[in-house]
Amino acid sequence: MMAATIIFLNACENKPTAKPLDRLVEVATFSYQPAIDVMDYPGQVQARYQSELSFQVEGRLIERLVDVGDSVQKGALIAMLDAKDYALSSESFLNQQKAAAADFQRAQRDLGRAKDLHKKKFIGQSDLDKAINVERASYARLKGLKAEHAQRVNQRGYTQLLAPADGVVTELNTEVGNVVEAGFSIATFAWNKDWEFVTSVAEIDVNQLIIGQSATVKLWAYSHKTTLAMVREISPVASNGSPSYKVKLSLRERPDNLKLGMTGHVLLSKKEVNVGLLPTSAIVEQHGQTMVMTVDPTTKKAHAQAVTLGQSLADKVSIIDGLKDGQWVVIAGANKISDGHTVRVLTHE
Repeated sequence: MMAATIIFLNACENKPTAKPLDRLVEVATFSYQPAIDVMDYPGQVQARYQSELSFQVEGRLIERLVDVGDSVQKGALIAMLDAKDYALSSESFLNQQKAAAADFQRAQRDLGRAKDLHKKKFIGQSDLDKAINVERASYARLKGLKAEHAQRVNQRGYTQLLAPADGVVTELNTEVGNVVEAGFSIATFAWNKDWEFVTSVAEIDVNQLIIGQSATVKLWAYSHKTTLAMVREISPVASNGSPSYKVKLSLRERPDNLKLGMTGHVLLSKKEVNVGLLPTSAIVEQHGQTMVMTVDPTTKKAHAQAVTLGQSLADKVSIIDGLKDGQWVVIAGANKISDGHTVRVLTHE
């Protein structure tokens, strides 16, 4: 009885176990197609020309006629300084100028008489030279006082701050009653001329752009329409604290009621590239790398292959490098297999 049991157990141990089936995966034939890569960057509307408005003379601010957001026309009065001291100064030099003019006229008459007397031999050359020097000195003094008076008149005019062009006041920096120095910024002024769209482009994309390149701007306030634009300026220096470069685009057309600071995004076309599309389920992460699983059509063995991704499109992602046309790529079940596994294949056209 014991011998029969041993024989039975040995027979069970020698019975071959069933080999597990290879995992079934779905594959698709990969191919590249030519496409225009489009960059999409956010930005806002800014004025191309902005001025820091300031007085050319110092004084006490007695009137400010604008507020932030006010639209003004060229030549409109922005602010005024107390001009009393400048008025008194110009009047003082005007009186000195009148006195100097009278002295000059008297010196001219004296010179005329001296020339006549010298001609008749009644005075010598030294007396004539003295009259000539007096006339020249009085003329020089008159000329200097005229210049001083003109300068004081100009300074009096500088107590009025005028708009340099049609535009919008975007910032105010002082209040009525303050004493301001010459050159101190009273207000920031954005010109109405040549508003533009300003964005920042990543360093990996900036070399794809050229001056004069066409672009399309979509503003959130005008979601129903697009605005044509042109690349006007590409900064040669990266923005502070970020690996991006400021790009300014001239708006070829300006929507009605467009306001400074309005936001949106710009679509910029890069050069034509070859890309292939795969569903996101084909992408796996291994050892910190982005990979896909390819399958050898002959051996049915899977291999992990690193790829370079492009833009995502809905549930698909673009591949710009790492694969070749005609390769089988696992699009379902990629996360269930490893490099070197033999698989069963369900092809997908």
